Amino acid sequence: MEATEKVTKPAAKPARAGRSSPKKSEVTRARILDAAAYVFRHKGYALTRLSDIAKRARTQTSSIYYYFESREAIVAEVLRIANERTVACVNAAIAEVPADAPVRDKITAAMRGHIAIVLSGDQYTSAHIRIFDQIPPALREHFLRVMDENAQTWRSLFAEAKAAGEVRDDLDMSVVRLLMLGMMNWSIEWYKPGRMTPDEVASQAALLLFEGMGRKEGAGEAADGKRRGDGH
Repeated sequence: MEATEKVTKPAAKPARAGRSSPKKSEVTRARILDAAAYVFRHKGYALTRLSDIAKRARTQTSSIYYYFESREAIVAEVLRIANERTVACVNAAIAEVPADAPVRDKITAAMRGHIAIVLSGDQYTSAHIRIFDQIPPALREHFLRVMDENAQTWRSLFAEAKAAGEVRDDLDMSVVRLLMLGMMNWSIEWYKPGRMTPDEVASQAALLLFEGMGRKEGAGEAADGKRRGDGH
């Protein structure tokens, strides 16, 4: 809330060349989207009304129509932003890995980037995961195509891994990719800060992806032998 008493404001500083403040309409539009992402995340698609978004955005319901023609238009923009943020986070994580690094390192970095945004508390990403299966079929089909296009990064990494002999030949990489993405997205439902960091969760997921949960051949015997040796 703004203070009611009058205060003397300092003289405004000259604007820097090449930079300008966002227009009031842009600020209001962004505030509506932030509110929508929050409400969609917490109430789901079916239970969210424009009045809920307006209340959260501190504006009138009728004012929302100045910026968006419908609730579906708001949803589309929330999902677009969520996808762009996820892609940017994944690409930024991959960019930190040297170009000549093993492809396993690149995939692990990509997984860290993806899980980082999923577990960051970002309202847009969380809303995307919460409501995607609830949105109208036409909108869902559109964003399935968008996500399929964005998945090219993962396809390229998995193809590189297969060509390098780092994954088994009897695996369907499309199935592996979808299972992996589902696993990472689902982490938002069970993750609680404290026991592990998102980066550590990603490392566990990468280890599971590349090595599975079964013990390596000979590892059990070696561990048993060590225990027997310790008992003498």
